[in-house]
Amino acid sequence: MALLDYFRGAQHKRKAAQLDAELKALQIKFNQLEATAKELSLLDFIEVKKRTEVEGVRLKELVEKISAEEENLNAVHTRLRELQQQVLVAEDTIELETFALYEPKYQLINSSEYKERLDELREAQKATVRGISATVDSWDNYAVEITKAKWKKLRKDLFKLALRAFNSESEYCIEKVKFSNVEKMETRILRSFEMSNKLLAGAGIWWTEVVLKKKLEELHLAHEYQVKRQEEKDAAQQARADQREGEKLQKEIREARAKVEKERRHFTAALQKLELRLSGEKSPEERESLQARIHEISEQNSKLDEQEQLLDYREQNARAGYVYVISNIGAFGEGVFKIGMTRRLEPMERVDELGDASVPFRFDVHALVFSDDAPALEAKLHARFSSGRLNKVNGRKEFFYADLKEIEQVIRDNYDAVVEVVHTAHAEQYRESLVLGKTTAQVTENLQ
Repeated sequence: MALLDYFRGAQHKRKAAQLDAELKALQIKFNQLEATAKELSLLDFIEVKKRTEVEGVRLKELVEKISAEEENLNAVHTRLRELQQQVLVAEDTIELETFALYEPKYQLINSSEYKERLDELREAQKATVRGISATVDSWDNYAVEITKAKWKKLRKDLFKLALRAFNSESEYCIEKVKFSNVEKMETRILRSFEMSNKLLAGAGIWWTEVVLKKKLEELHLAHEYQVKRQEEKDAAQQARADQREGEKLQKEIREARAKVEKERRHFTAALQKLELRLSGEKSPEERESLQARIHEISEQNSKLDEQEQLLDYREQNARAGYVYVISNIGAFGEGVFKIGMTRRLEPMERVDELGDASVPFRFDVHALVFSDDAPALEAKLHARFSSGRLNKVNGRKEFFYADLKEIEQVIRDNYDAVVEVVHTAHAEQYRESLVLGKTTAQVTENLQ
C-alpha cells in the first residue's frame, strides 16, 4: 500500500511540473501577443484581445489545477510518512520475534484456559465450514454461465487443489510410518485417494490407479528404510557391545597372565631355595620332607602351565565362551528366561552386570555352559524358543517364555559334556521383599 501511494505521489508531482511548464509557455506567448497588438490595426487588436482573454481563462484554469495537484501531492506525502512509520513498527516486531522475543497475543493464565480456547476456536471453525456449506447450497438459486475456456481452467485448478491435498496426506503418512502402523497408513492413503476421486468426479476428471500405486510404493519404501535403519542401528550397537566385551576379555587375559607370571616367579624362587637346601647334608627325614615340598611346588607350577595354555586358547579362539540361562522372577515373572553368551573368563561378572540398577533384583543362574562355539549353541537355543521371544522386533533382547526342562534338553542334545541345570530360582531378595511387604501391610492394618 505504501509503495502504491508513493507512485501516485510521483505521478502528481510530474503532472504539476508539466502544468507549470505550460503556464510559463502561455505567459511567453501572452507577452508576444501584447507586443504584436500594438502594431496591429484596431480590428486585429480586438481579435488579439479576444484570443488573449481566452488564453487568460485557460491560464486561470491551469493555475487552479496546479494548486489542486499540489494539495493532492501534500496529502500523498503525509500518507506515505504514516505508512513508513507503520512499516518501521512492523519491522521492529518481526525482528524481536526472530530473536524469540515473541509478543503473546492472548495473555491467558494457564494451559487449561489455552486448551479451552483452542476447543472453542475449533468449534468456531467447524461452524464456519458449515456456514460455507450453506452458502454453497444457496448458489443453486443462481444461473451460471461459463465459457469452455473458463470451464477448462476451473477443472485444472480443481485437479491441482485435490492433488495438493492428496500429496499432503500422503507425505504425512510416509513421514510417520513405522513397523507398527504401516497398514494404518496404507488405509489413510487409500481413503484419501478415493475421497479425492469422489470430489473430482463432479467435474468429470479422476486419477488413475497409477497415482495410488506410486504413493503406496513410496510408503513401503519409507517403511523398509526405517526398518533397515533400525536394523543397522541395532547391528552397530551390537558391534559396540561385542567390542566392549572383547576389550574386557583382553583385559582379563592380561590380568590373568600377570597373575600367572607372578606366581611362576614365586614358585621358581621357592624351588631354587629348596634345591639349595637339599644339596647340603641333611638327614633322611629332612631330605624326604624337602623332596615332598619340591614335588608339590612342581605340580603347582605345572598347573600354571595349564592355565597359560587355556589363556592362549581363549585369546586365539574368538568363539569360545559361556552360554548362560538366567531368570529374574521379581522383574519378569515365572517362566521367563534370558539366554545369552559371554566370552569373559569369569562369566559371573557378566551376570552381575546384568543384575545392576536397571532391574530391581539379581538374576538367578540356572545353567552356565562353556562351549568351543558358544555363538552356535546360543543360536540353536534362540531358534528353538523363538516363538516365545518377548521382543519379536529387537533380536538383541534375549528374553523368552520357555520351559526350563526343554532348555536343558536342547543343551544336552547340542553339548557332549554333563551339564548341571538348576531348576529352582532362589530369588532371595524378591521373596524376602514379599514377606516384608506382607508384614508391613499387617502392621499397618493392626495400627488402623
